Amino acid sequence: MLAFHSFWFCLWIQQVNSVLGVTPSNIPDTSTAGSTRLELVKHYFYCGFSYPEIILLLFVINNIKISLRQLNRVLKCNNLRRRTGYTPDHIVLDYISKEIETSGQCIGYRSMWKRLTNEHKLRVPRNKVLSFMKTIDPDGINFRKAHRIKRRKYRIKGPNYVWHVDGYDKLKPYGFCIHGAIDGYSRRILWLEVSQSNNNPAVIAMYYLEALKTLRVVPRILRCDKGTENSTLSLLQPFFRYNDTDSISRLRSFIYGKSVSNQRIEAWWGTMRRQGIQWWISFFKDLKDNQEYDEINPLHVECLKFSFMHLIQAELDRIAVNWNLHSIRKQRNSEVPNGKHDLMYFVPELFGGHNYGKIVDQNDVDACCEMYGLRRTTCIKEFQDLVKLLKPDIRIPMDVQDALELYRELL
Repeated sequence: MLAFHSFWFCLWIQQVNSVLGVTPSNIPDTSTAGSTRLELVKHYFYCGFSYPEIILLLFVINNIKISLRQLNRVLKCNNLRRRTGYTPDHIVLDYISKEIETSGQCIGYRSMWKRLTNEHKLRVPRNKVLSFMKTIDPDGINFRKAHRIKRRKYRIKGPNYVWHVDGYDKLKPYGFCIHGAIDGYSRRILWLEVSQSNNNPAVIAMYYLEALKTLRVVPRILRCDKGTENSTLSLLQPFFRYNDTDSISRLRSFIYGKSVSNQRIEAWWGTMRRQGIQWWISFFKDLKDNQEYDEINPLHVECLKFSFMHLIQAELDRIAVNWNLHSIRKQRNSEVPNGKHDLMYFVPELFGGHNYGKIVDQNDVDACCEMYGLRRTTCIKEFQDLVKLLKPDIRIPMDVQDALELYRELL
């Protein structure tokens, strides 16, 4: 069966340029630039891709041709095997216990298994992770067994046809304003950022422009809520689609709508909360209840942002990476494709889709960044200068406890 899949993938790869129009130049490698072939193979291996998928991604994204036989040899020489060489149970238990002490208590066993394999490079069967979590955190397992909300069907033609953009305000009372975008077809997270504001049109525009610079394409349609923070996006999207001749080019390429109708991103906020943000909401709420934080005190707000902003961003990066690498199971009576989000986005032809992104001029993107964009900031500049003056040897905290101690010290 593996040989059959390898043969099919090889035939598909040979026709990528001539038939499907997918080239390595228009699908950039955003996470492994400058890596060697061995590093790339290890990266895709630990991300959970199958051997044929690794071969495909190496060719499409990194322009590296390798056969299944070569790949097996490389994996064998580096002792990389799916079903052997598992990590000892006590080490796995230690990592699971540490994760459950923080935001890991919000996630299920599949997401926990992804964290262990992707971030900590552990080798453990997924069913064993479930068994350990039932022992360590039985209440969390029972809580997540609650009934899911049934949502209406969503139909889209392919990646980069619609991008859904929105802000998340559950951490806003503590100074952390989250903003994100998701691709409508593949459900891949395009950006997930935190800053001291998600209402500044220049900050939101920079998120969008950086995504264009990284992906090198502009979507057919940009879908946003009707708010002042999206006013610059309403100008930039038609600008980048001005020379296109399809029926939804120029002004028709930008859509305003109600927040409750922005289904893709609104539904995903619940997933993000379950993947770890709920722990942070509870953490900051406890600070407030213990009278260690006063949201109307500017000093408290700036100290909290300075101490915890980079940890929140690290949590968001972790959630986005793990989400993009996880695989959606096939569902009955569903028209939505199933598979890994990254594969559905970069190689939609495997799932019967087509990439609708339009190549964007990088010079135009750079010019718009200078004119309309503003880099996200941790806190106000005057406060940062004051902290550096009072504590010139200050170091960025590496975990929650260090950040909490820094917050108390700054107060």
